Amino acid sequence: MQLIHAALRPLGPGAVLPPHLNELFLSAARAEDRVEHVVTHVHATPHPVVAVFLLANSLSEAEACAEALCRRVLATQPSLAAWELVSATVPLVTPFYERLLSSPRHDGQIRPRPFPST
Repeated sequence: MQLIHAALRPLGPGAVLPPHLNELFLSAARAEDRVEHVVTHVHATPHPVVAVFLLANSLSEAEACAEALCRRVLATQPSLAAWELVSATVPLVTPFYERLLSSPRHDGQIRPRPFPST
């Protein structure tokens, strides 16, 4: 299974994402898209993200399928007329870990939590 993040950008100020965005994407998925699950992160920065979990034989196939799905949804859903697709790529985890390591809470080091005593 592959995870592809599709970033959406508003075409102008005041654009609002509809509720149940993940359901819009799931209902538009076709059998050949092989979509297993969709999760939305509407408050992600710099752009809202639609996380598409799908089955694919390669990363490039997964990205192409997720992009096609997103373009289809954006073209057919009036509630998304004020939005465009920025990218549909595999998420990079490096920025997450860099942010985690630079957090003052962790003091630059990540230590495993001890198992609770039984």
